[in-house]
Amino acid sequence: MSFDLYASLAEIQACPKQVNEGGLASGFVDGCVVWSCRDGEKNKARQCYMKRAAELELNLPPDLHLEPDHVSLPDSTWFGIDVSFTLVSPWYSKDDRPFHVLDNPVRKDRVFGVPFMSAASWKGLLRWACRMQAGLSDHLEKHDMQMDGWKDPSWIIHLFGNEKGEDEQFRSGALVFYPTWFNKIGFEVINPHSRTRRAGTQPIYYEIVPAGTKGRLRLLYAPLPGEIERDKVMLADFIDGFIDSIRALLETYGISAKRTAGWGTARIDTWTGMLKATAQPPKAEPRSTKKTLHSLQDLGTLVREQSTPGSFTLKDAEGFKAEMKSRIARKGGDQ
Repeated sequence: MSFDLYASLAEIQACPKQVNEGGLASGFVDGCVVWSCRDGEKNKARQCYMKRAAELELNLPPDLHLEPDHVSLPDSTWFGIDVSFTLVSPWYSKDDRPFHVLDNPVRKDRVFGVPFMSAASWKGLLRWACRMQAGLSDHLEKHDMQMDGWKDPSWIIHLFGNEKGEDEQFRSGALVFYPTWFNKIGFEVINPHSRTRRAGTQPIYYEIVPAGTKGRLRLLYAPLPGEIERDKVMLADFIDGFIDSIRALLETYGISAKRTAGWGTARIDTWTGMLKATAQPPKAEPRSTKKTLHSLQDLGTLVREQSTPGSFTLKDAEGFKAEMKSRIARKGGDQ
């Protein structure tokens, strides 16, 4: 007995009434590819795919616990930063599937079908943003837009490691990056116009994560023992520039492919810092539920009191920088 996958997929003759998120990774999407290959059926297959994909709420299986947890950090020099943001413009990164019903599918997980921005993409973009913070823009203007002669400051090498391809004394850096998962899919179309007829020629579809979708940037600073002393860096010296780089990357530069067209910019909603809790956290005064819930302000106070020891959340970047420096100093983090 044998089974031909594509013969089975070819049996799809009409758009299914409902699909799940896994159908964007295999099954439904492959069926649409086969469907689009029939004479005159390409647009029907595309419209079916776009309609069903836009209806989905895409989430990772919660039981697998794929989200990082920085509640219990093992060392006082480690800290986590969690930046919640909302996309202001569409996000796009091209998927590497060889066949797809659309011209430009967005990058998705091969198992769960959830769109995501990889950890490697975050590392590359944030390194570039830190370089701009350290003066790369002026260097490029003086050197005919070439990187010749540019040398990363010690804090950038400490955080991100060496450039890819450097074999001697290779280092991966003290920062750990995590992917960002998005839960919505939308579509954009670019329609190039003929210069002579001034009319559209062939619309080009982009599968994107739409504006308004929320995401989270998660970072863990975890230097190996002795790494801070070897690199001769002090957290207090670069934490301001590092946080400013995150803000500039999200709010100004953008985190998407096609960011030169304005895609991938975001509004930062909250900053959360996570440090190792002190041995004896201060005891919060007990509050009665009736007394606490008289107003939203009291509710927010109650949430802060019940938050994880060692973590704090602020909306203002300047306030977040000041609080991070204060807590690092209290822990002896001025190494």
